[in-house]
Amino acid sequence: MFEIKNGTVYIVGAGPGAPDLIAVRGREIIEKADLILYADSLVELSVAELAKKETAEIIPSSGLYLEQMVDKMVAAAREGKVVARVHSGDPALYGATHEQMALLEDAGVDYEIIPGITAAFAAAAQLHVELTIPDVVQTIILTRTAGRTTMPEGEDLRALAAPGASLAIYLSVARIKRVIEDLLASGGYDINTPVAVLHKTTWPDESYVIGTLGDIAEKVRRAGYTKHALVLVSPALDPDLKGKDRRTSSHLYDKSYTHRFRKAENFKRGKEKKEAKGEIAGVVRGDKHLGSKQARSGAAVVAITRNGAALAQKIATELGADIAVPQKFAADLDVTGFADSALNEVRRQWGAQKAQLVLVMPAGVATRAIGPLLQNKMTDPAVVCVDESGAFAIPLIGGHVAGANRLAQTVAQITGGVAVVTTASDIQGKPALDLLGRDAGWRIAEESGLTHASAALVNGEPVGVYVDEALMVDAELEALLACENVKTVNNLDELDVDEYTAGVIVSQRPISDHHRHVLRKSALYRPAVLIVGMGCKRDTPESDLRAALETTLQEADLSLASVRALATADLKADEAGLLALAQSLGLPLTIVASERLAALDPAGFSPSAAQDKFGVAGVAEPCALLTAEGELIVPKRSFDNCTVAVAQA
Repeated sequence: MFEIKNGTVYIVGAGPGAPDLIAVRGREIIEKADLILYADSLVELSVAELAKKETAEIIPSSGLYLEQMVDKMVAAAREGKVVARVHSGDPALYGATHEQMALLEDAGVDYEIIPGITAAFAAAAQLHVELTIPDVVQTIILTRTAGRTTMPEGEDLRALAAPGASLAIYLSVARIKRVIEDLLASGGYDINTPVAVLHKTTWPDESYVIGTLGDIAEKVRRAGYTKHALVLVSPALDPDLKGKDRRTSSHLYDKSYTHRFRKAENFKRGKEKKEAKGEIAGVVRGDKHLGSKQARSGAAVVAITRNGAALAQKIATELGADIAVPQKFAADLDVTGFADSALNEVRRQWGAQKAQLVLVMPAGVATRAIGPLLQNKMTDPAVVCVDESGAFAIPLIGGHVAGANRLAQTVAQITGGVAVVTTASDIQGKPALDLLGRDAGWRIAEESGLTHASAALVNGEPVGVYVDEALMVDAELEALLACENVKTVNNLDELDVDEYTAGVIVSQRPISDHHRHVLRKSALYRPAVLIVGMGCKRDTPESDLRAALETTLQEADLSLASVRALATADLKADEAGLLALAQSLGLPLTIVASERLAALDPAGFSPSAAQDKFGVAGVAEPCALLTAEGELIVPKRSFDNCTVAVAQA
């Protein structure tokens, strides 16, 4: 409970001007004050006249210099009186309060600060705008231009305006033309950026003008504003933001959005959805897949010494791998040898898209050989270095993603040696994030902070895990959640706090612009759980099919990265557009036999021309459903020359 103390100076923010906008605490202090010093050039007398004590002394401060004001406050406080030093707006902004506080401390006089409403927020209220609109602007900068008070280096208006944020410029209306020049030169705004200049906001004679950077100077000149005005520049002032084409960007009160205080409308967790889902009769997975993406395959063993060549032959035989040794040792092994350097041979095997390389050679030679070839841990092969005696098998790269740790263990069993695994997660017995969900076809998004998240996990730092509510938690995720430094979160807002050093996100939905920055500390996994069924007219071009697919996924809030396959009827198996789309996306095209489609009850699907024309239940919906063996989550969307539906496996 706040208590007004005798012998104390209260520096009170009077707000923008109207006496009824002063804080309740500030009003109570003025009512009980024995001495009221108010900034009469900016604070209305009506604020000072809130005093109820008939004996209260009310002094305007514009005619006093600093020491005179402080002397009066110190003298009154030492007499045990209550002193109200009343400033406009908030004492933290442009109130010359810093030097008063310093002198009060020198004098040993107690003081307290009572905050007030600053003009920028009163201006926003007057204009009926929010200065922080999601996807439009999220930063407010309060500043001024140089006058008698200079601006520190780096705080010039051009630098501050560069981000294009909401900008409140105080004490600068007399230099409006220079202000506009600096704003336009900043690159953050253009000539059409909305601007408002508000004069004496909330005073009885308040007024304002609204325009753009192109015309506001002339409007200010005609209005006659030379002081007591605030310049407010912001994309949030655009009236079209409230128009018929406005976007609803904030999730806070969105009925489809779940957060810690409220569940979304029709909220169901993955387990509940699975329990509510009915079994689908006659489900058959198509067995024809087209358009699969090329991947590394096969293995090669490379050696450089006579003893190493003999060991390489043994390893290659057990692995079913190719063998590469110098020509001078090849005849003894009845293999074809290489004539040039071992470095070039390693490069040839790497370029041949081998998935596994076993290098029987010193670690230094192996490292120099592969160093210039390294590109990406997600695409580089597994490389294991083995000494010529077979005592040690060391994974050099691709320990998890490419399987080099497992390969080293296999090689060690062949040679009777030891696999030297150095990855921290294996040593600690924690799940490897770069292997999470790999067997289930999960994809790690390129923009992920995988390295950061992996380091946080093995270093014991707090890691938050978000799993989309539509997905099931499998054994791998359960193992991750069992780690003592891992905790589940209900949404990305909960993950976006300093409590979590890193995050793990498993979702088939796009990451909104609101949360893109969370990926800097999080590993984002795209489970391949979506099957897209497609039907089309004859000779529909790939571009039309791609546009329809992307539109359907975008409107359903689903990510293309989580699509496992495309599916269509055998009637469309030779459609060039569908084949090209599957190939360009690197996805299999599953072909569903017509007899399987004909066996389904058409009443269970959206009306389709294929029902009458070909005697089947449909194309897009049933092909997606049969291939997914799950549930239809996006009913058929019809476009000019194709149809699209999505099922979740």
